Amino acid sequence: MVGEPGRSGCYIRSLPPEVVVVWPWEHLAFGYLVYSVVARRLGGQRPGRADAIALVIGTQVPDLIDKPLGWGTTILPSGYSLGHSLLVAIPLSGLVLALAFLTDNRAVGIAFTIGYLVHLPGDIVYPLLLGGDIRLSFLLWPVVPAADQSTVSVIAHVRHLAGNFLGFLSTPRGQLYLLLEALLVGTAALRWFADGLPGARWPVRRWVRGG
Repeated sequence: MVGEPGRSGCYIRSLPPEVVVVWPWEHLAFGYLVYSVVARRLGGQRPGRADAIALVIGTQVPDLIDKPLGWGTTILPSGYSLGHSLLVAIPLSGLVLALAFLTDNRAVGIAFTIGYLVHLPGDIVYPLLLGGDIRLSFLLWPVVPAADQSTVSVIAHVRHLAGNFLGFLSTPRGQLYLLLEALLVGTAALRWFADGLPGARWPVRRWVRGG
């Protein structure tokens, strides 16, 4: 989700770490594009409601684990640790896939797994696109430990990061970032519409018809 100074090394040097972000909708947009292509190529069909919901959950799981426990408590040392480690992600994804296949919910298991595993390179590639160095150490936590840092209020920290991010968008580099952001999210939205709004067809249609 968000780069953190001194915790995982997953931020760049050419910009302040407070503005290096991979926001939840960016993880979701990238994950949906990947899964939509996989579903059509391998399964020969568009994503369905259940697998679309599983994809949403999968794209957010690493941050839902690490950010509250790494920022607001001392249970985890960093917002890039347990949920972002391949030593956890691979076994957990394998378990979800096994359960999905056993219960004849293959598409759901595949969607969750793709969403989860696509999240991790997103946290590596995005800073690189902004001119930074490659950071891989969090992928091997706890074999490669993350530096501890004092706890903070999660809500206050997110507000601080959001404020710095909005300030960054007013800069020339921030405007380029915003253009790329619009391209990513817009492409994913168009793909979602082309797929028939999986996961939201019924509420959207009801709203269009006026309830």
